[in-house]
Amino acid sequence: MAVVCISAWSGFPLAGSGLDFVFDDVFIICCHYMTIQQLMEDQTLPCIHDFLLTSGFMLKPKRTPVLKLVPKVDQEFAALIAPLSSEEHQHLEANLIAHGCRDALVVWRGLLLDGHNRLDICNRHGLPYDTAEIELPDRESAKLWIEENQIGRRNLSNDQQAAVAYRIMQRRVSISKRHRAAKAGASHGSGRILVVHGSHQDESKPRQRERTAKAHGVSTRKIREIAALAKTDPEIVTRIANGEISLKEAKEFLLERGRQAKLKDALNKHIRGEGIHTGHMKQLFRILDDDSVNLFITDPPYEQKALTLYSELGKLAQKKLKPGGFCFVECGQLYLDDVIRRLAESLDWYWLCGVKLSHGHSRIWHRRMSNTYKPFLMFAKRPAPTQSKHLWLTDLVQSTHADKTHHKHGQGVSEFQYYIERLTLPGDLVVDPFVGGGTIPEICAKTGRCFVGTELNPGIAAAARARVAAAKVKKG
Repeated sequence: MAVVCISAWSGFPLAGSGLDFVFDDVFIICCHYMTIQQLMEDQTLPCIHDFLLTSGFMLKPKRTPVLKLVPKVDQEFAALIAPLSSEEHQHLEANLIAHGCRDALVVWRGLLLDGHNRLDICNRHGLPYDTAEIELPDRESAKLWIEENQIGRRNLSNDQQAAVAYRIMQRRVSISKRHRAAKAGASHGSGRILVVHGSHQDESKPRQRERTAKAHGVSTRKIREIAALAKTDPEIVTRIANGEISLKEAKEFLLERGRQAKLKDALNKHIRGEGIHTGHMKQLFRILDDDSVNLFITDPPYEQKALTLYSELGKLAQKKLKPGGFCFVECGQLYLDDVIRRLAESLDWYWLCGVKLSHGHSRIWHRRMSNTYKPFLMFAKRPAPTQSKHLWLTDLVQSTHADKTHHKHGQGVSEFQYYIERLTLPGDLVVDPFVGGGTIPEICAKTGRCFVGTELNPGIAAAARARVAAAKVKKG
């Protein structure tokens, strides 16, 4: 029903006009019409028709239907576009319903390049939209256009932008190679695509990364890391670009996948021995002779729930170390006071050493600390020697890059090897009750030290044995 409000002073005739109500000086005409347009087209009410015309209402001419281009969705193109979050999609839908589709959908040869979400919403709600056709030479160029258009989206994270930038770099290299190969083929009078060698090679990859990073305002380091991941699993780039996984999570995912493969392979090979025992470190009280160990060196768990292990480690080291022997423990700072107290229950404090982190720093968010080193605690079997006979030591060593390929908490080799070689001789016995990925037993195998250790996880223990066996074969 259309409700028309007409001022009383307009001179509108009351009789037979369909007037229903008078409120102050305004007449309200209630008519059984859905729209003003239908009301005006009804010639049986000439008075209303004439009044509406004189009041500025115009009859809209009926539109002749025009065939409109309906973009086709290409699934390969659509896969290049990061999906919206549910919140973003709801916001876009509300905006389109309220204001309409103001920006044209971009198409190439009838295929949609930009506006997939808008097209879906418009179709569901019957909203009109416009299209804009662009000219591009081929599908690869169309993909490049989509990716370059995507990287400017405000809702993409830094990791997503870096992944898209990497794809843009790869796409440009591919297009450039194809064009040069086509020219080379044409210059030889042949339509065949030839491989281009020598001076026609692309500029160096580091320079490509730098130029791409600068052009799109992303980190060169992130592009380099994504390129390294793509060599192992090209699909991981798509997952990062779509926001399914962060760059950090992607690196850990591939490392863990590699570690699990090593564990599975090691378990299948049934490698035994190498001084690595599966189970709790308590079994070392039985396995080791008293006063037989030259050096305990280990990297226990850092969690608060693992603090009781340091008390057990202190008791084990005090009982099994030779007189004058040392126990080196790498640990974190968060519970350092408790770690020292527990080890000091059985051992004598000797010195505080440290390992400078190779990657600069790590952030301890809840303490708002930028951590640049790890403590390396040096305890001695009671009574501690008053005049040590070992070689001179430095109490701050530089760590090499932490090796996470064998264990998610793997550490660098250099800091452990430095103290092992300075505090023991070939043939001496070194013990690590927390073998993990096998860093300590591998060093011992390479430097001719004897080794005994324990690891709770059977798969990790098997992988560590395989690592040590491989080091021995390589050493010859």
